[in-house]
Amino acid sequence: MEKIVKRSNFPVIPAYIGGAWGSIFSYKYRRLLSRLPVRIPYPVTIIFDKPLPSTTTAEDAEQAVALLSVEYFNSLKSKERTLQRMFIKIARNNWFKECISDSTGKRFTYGKLLTSSLALANAIKLDVKSGRMVGIALPPSAGGVVCNLAVLLCGKIPVNINFTTSAEAIDSAIKQCGINMIISSRAFIEKVPSFHPSVRMIFVEDVVSGISSGMKLKALLKAIVVPVCLLTDKSTTSDSVATVIFSSGTTGEPKGVMLTHHNIISNLESFGGVFSFTKQDKICGILPFFHSFGFTCTLWCPLLQEVKVCYHSNPLEAEKIGKLVKSEKATIIMTTPTFLLSYIRKIPADEFRSLRAVIVGTEKLRKNIADAFEEKFKMRPLEGYGTTELSPVVSVNLPDVEINNVKQLCHKEGSVGHPIPGVVAKIVDPDTMEQLPTGEEGLLLVKGPNLMSGYLNKPELTAAVLHNGWYNTGDIARIDSDGFIYILDRLSRYSKIAGEMIPHIAIEEKFYSLLNITGQELAVTSVPDEKKGEQLVVVYTPSAGTAEQLYNAISSSDLPNLWKPKKENYF
Repeated sequence: MEKIVKRSNFPVIPAYIGGAWGSIFSYKYRRLLSRLPVRIPYPVTIIFDKPLPSTTTAEDAEQAVALLSVEYFNSLKSKERTLQRMFIKIARNNWFKECISDSTGKRFTYGKLLTSSLALANAIKLDVKSGRMVGIALPPSAGGVVCNLAVLLCGKIPVNINFTTSAEAIDSAIKQCGINMIISSRAFIEKVPSFHPSVRMIFVEDVVSGISSGMKLKALLKAIVVPVCLLTDKSTTSDSVATVIFSSGTTGEPKGVMLTHHNIISNLESFGGVFSFTKQDKICGILPFFHSFGFTCTLWCPLLQEVKVCYHSNPLEAEKIGKLVKSEKATIIMTTPTFLLSYIRKIPADEFRSLRAVIVGTEKLRKNIADAFEEKFKMRPLEGYGTTELSPVVSVNLPDVEINNVKQLCHKEGSVGHPIPGVVAKIVDPDTMEQLPTGEEGLLLVKGPNLMSGYLNKPELTAAVLHNGWYNTGDIARIDSDGFIYILDRLSRYSKIAGEMIPHIAIEEKFYSLLNITGQELAVTSVPDEKKGEQLVVVYTPSAGTAEQLYNAISSSDLPNLWKPKKENYF
């Protein structure tokens, strides 16, 4: 572009074509004109921005176009684009198609799932009448999906409770949301004896046993013939809150992240668009619904992208997950690097043979873990990046694509991928908040239709992380010339020693590499130092080795001397 406009006064006009991907003129299905149009006429939106000067760099022009993609996704908002309304329409169009199953043997078609959700919604409507939000304490399962749908069909907001966290964090979430009732299961509660919420619980088994044949027939008739507008709350819009997901609370009281219907729908549509799901795909869902990765990508993405999903309730049960993937012929699993370690140790290679993609997020994927997984399963995990506040997907690596001898680079080792359509990222100076040139390290800001509406009842905290529509991730990163994002560390996990910013994660990764450590056996942190501001400290477990072994390994490494912890700072 720069060569074309060089020595001219021609303006550069940013333009974005929205909706073309997936049309018969796109390569989504690997060939042009490979199938009949999904709709006639097929809607395509073209958005132009104000002209830029001829001196504009290619990077600046690309960002201008990316910002137009945000505008396009925001233009899709409508009263019809809510999770429950979209699901009803999809269910009616795919009535006999299987959509969800789980390891207990439960199996639902779209028609059965819609009917069951309407029946449950009718049965609990009096119980949930008084509150705006309803708690759900269930693992990833068919029952968990039905309960989330039923709560939305009651016109309420489902809040999936993190039953693995402390009692104080659970009570805080309940109070912040004003929850006065939690839906759970007796069978599940028996497995989590420490879960004792401060509000009333109702159990799915009890409710279902009270649903008569007449009520089931009524739900079936509703599912088939009643207009969508009469099955859903009329006041719910794209901008209405669809769920509240709580942070881990490691920095104080847990924050409730309010995600709207538009946030979740735009995120799953964008993610689904670049991933290009097929009719043969089946997702193995093991991520809890109280995390945004699980809520968006393994609950709503399969339902609204018409992809089958099979659930298992406990992500730590590697052997059972391996057997489930094999028996269900799952093709995609979304998980975390920590769980990959368990898969490497406990799952036979042939049980993952049906998988075509393993997508990981929520934490840094270390190279030695990726190498070990690839060596055993002959497939490299694809790392992505996101935050709860961004619904959560920001970027993801994908398999490289080659069509008609033209190769599209979709994956770069060490990166967390390219931002998905509609999401824009930039790097700024942490002190001045001025944008930095391509390739420089700085604070990562993100903008898109997936940006939360705010923290529940915490306007000051919301204002602190939003800057002119951009979300401050708190992560130090860089973006290369191809647009791939590299996460370096949290800003809070940098130490300023003798004026230099030192990332803890880089030192940890050097330890892992030198000592061939795969588990989370050590951590680098810092303590105050009168002379240099801070000094580095290593906290380790016996599995990592002795203090002397750790010190000797890092001392002989190629890291700068300032990055090497002192001999007495190993605990």
